Amino acid sequence: MEEWKKHLLDFYKRRREFIEKTLNENIDFTDVFDPFLKEKNDNPIMIIGEAPGENEVKFRQPFVGKAGENLNYLITLSGLDRKKDFLITNAFPFRTVDNNKNRTPKAKELKMGAELLKKEIEIVKPRLILLLGNSAIKAFSYLFPEVKNFKKCGFYKIGDLNIGVCYHPSPLAFNRKEIRKSLESFFKKLGELYG
Repeated sequence: MEEWKKHLLDFYKRRREFIEKTLNENIDFTDVFDPFLKEKNDNPIMIIGEAPGENEVKFRQPFVGKAGENLNYLITLSGLDRKKDFLITNAFPFRTVDNNKNRTPKAKELKMGAELLKKEIEIVKPRLILLLGNSAIKAFSYLFPEVKNFKKCGFYKIGDLNIGVCYHPSPLAFNRKEIRKSLESFFKKLGELYG
């Protein structure tokens, strides 16, 4: 296994300790991370979603529920391979809950998530970072405030980083025709640029 992959696995094992020191209420600390790490190409495209949900915790991997099905469809449109070309992660790495239901991560959680994302990006050195949805955009804006000004479903550059910004493929968003069309166009363009 390549050195960066070993380093990333070690990082995933330690991030719980980093968060538990400060935040430990209404968080399910089940580890959730991309199960196809060994198969990844170097410098994969990093997809950042919101936070793991109930299905993600159950299967211990990101984007596996209905949003995961939608993401798989979009990745197919790009012509790229989910297992090899993408590393999928979250703005906040653990499930945030309220009365045992998924909830959107709070600002303080996304700030901590941003610190972890910075380290994850340094390890992975992705050729492109995709921010899918408001939580991913908000967390990333703690690192790079200019992200707040980016229009959704576009590609941008911040220093040496290539950034793509679009909607989260949640069932609620995906059922809105204009958002679905925007996501489909975005992922087709992704394939043209990075395929």
